[in-house]
Amino acid sequence: MNLSLIITEIVVRGGIDTTAGFYTDAMLDRDIDRAYKWATSYKKWPFTEYMDKSGVFTSGTEENSYPNTNFKTDNIRALKIGSKLFQKVNFYDYLQFREDFPDNDDKIFSDYGRTLYINPNAATGTMYAYGQLTQSALSVGTSDTIFAGYDEEGDDAIVDKTIGLLYIRGKKRQEAADFEARAQKTLDELWGRVKDEQAMYQGKNRSLFKRYDVVRGRYYDDDINNPLRW
Repeated sequence: MNLSLIITEIVVRGGIDTTAGFYTDAMLDRDIDRAYKWATSYKKWPFTEYMDKSGVFTSGTEENSYPNTNFKTDNIRALKIGSKLFQKVNFYDYLQFREDFPDNDDKIFSDYGRTLYINPNAATGTMYAYGQLTQSALSVGTSDTIFAGYDEEGDDAIVDKTIGLLYIRGKKRQEAADFEARAQKTLDELWGRVKDEQAMYQGKNRSLFKRYDVVRGRYYDDDINNPLRW
């Protein structure tokens, strides 16, 4: 849905009269914005994912600002420098690794707040950062939500959440709780389908959820499968 359709659906479904003192147009716009931000940040929706390649990483420069100001904080999931894929590690493991092996050129990175820490010995080139974007407000009537064209049940959750917020203003607390519970249930069901789809993904030559030992430079499962270990 776009903003105009959302407003129409809220008025019809919720029986909202914007001429009433506690249901003004300004309040409606504000509560739609609150509901939209709530829905878009409720889970890590795959349709908010984004790849930014505007940055350039220069060897020897360890600290780098997020290449896109709209990336969510602590949300860069994958990073490439040129053609080299970097492994994301725990920030404190990264610091320890850099202290213990200052000249090592392993392709690792981490982030702290909105700063990327990239092993300065590993590569030089265009920075490809993969993460999720913070969604801007629906500013005009024709602005589509992030759910439009993907999973439009999310738009129903935005409508129900907004009605719940408006009902709180109108002192209809039980009705507000019912609409908010329905909005949450809709998003939970939507996320369940997303997770079912993601569960089908598996890395090439690697099982799911393997942990990486940054100090020893290998995956923990490699120890189990290494006959020399025993």
